[in-house]
Amino acid sequence: MNWKIKASLQKLLHFTKIGDRLNHIPATLKKDYHKNVCLYQFYECIRKFEASNIIVKSEPKKTALEIGTGYSLIAPVILSLLGFDKVVTVDISKDVSIKTFQKQIQYLNNHEVLQKITENSNYSLSEITERLQQIQSFQTLEKLLAYCKICYIPKYTLADIEAVSNSYDYICSQVVFEHISPAFLKELFAKMKCWLTKDGCAVHTINFIDHFANPGFFQDKNISEFNFLKFSDETWEFWAGNDIAYTNRLSYLFYLELCEATNLTVIDFQGENYRTHNPLSAKEIHEDVIKKYNKLSTVEDVCKYQRGTLIFKK
Repeated sequence: MNWKIKASLQKLLHFTKIGDRLNHIPATLKKDYHKNVCLYQFYECIRKFEASNIIVKSEPKKTALEIGTGYSLIAPVILSLLGFDKVVTVDISKDVSIKTFQKQIQYLNNHEVLQKITENSNYSLSEITERLQQIQSFQTLEKLLAYCKICYIPKYTLADIEAVSNSYDYICSQVVFEHISPAFLKELFAKMKCWLTKDGCAVHTINFIDHFANPGFFQDKNISEFNFLKFSDETWEFWAGNDIAYTNRLSYLFYLELCEATNLTVIDFQGENYRTHNPLSAKEIHEDVIKKYNKLSTVEDVCKYQRGTLIFKK
């Protein structure tokens, strides 16, 4: 499907009260959707946690913050099973439900998954198995959250996060930052500088590509994954300047510059290209995109990676 058709549909959905949910429906129609979501959330949660080198077995008890809950509570529950004493998870809308969770959580109940959690957890295999059985039995979101010591904050503000705690040992997100405006990112990074404990760590996976090129029913297979870098800010605002389609069009370089400006210590940045790589030439990248950076060694660097994991500490 031509990306402008999808963009037009999303603009229309933006004006409805349930536009984001309607936009999400095509993804749920895929075969094994709930299984895939569960295992994706599990493996990414464990991967980021291992990269942080946080040890939950040590005292004092640890607190985690997930930015961007999305439609699944699997990651916060995994963090709880790892041994975090409190897990705060926030999002701009309330999209989780106990029915969806029950359809997903069953896929954690296999030996490989349980063993991987145990390797990193404060709990033994038998304790994790017992806790997982208890978690699967809950019929309300309130009971689930209370048991796992998860604080879920939909429609959050930075003040809401600080009202729960202003000290976090671990902060993470999964392909969320690309949907946040540069202005709010600057506020958020400044807050993370304050929130992180002395030995704390933040691990964020960020997707840098044009989401109209993402696989799925509405994918436009005729455009580069960096197609959105061809347009001025004004033109892109016209097509994707709404809460359903918005992406900030920022590459890994912006986040590294942001860490430097906020005096955050970058431990590592792991860039990757997980599909056929079709970068743009320098002449194809719009001047408005280039202006977003303080310095570029080469213009083409903004197309260097499709996705990356940024790891930093205070």
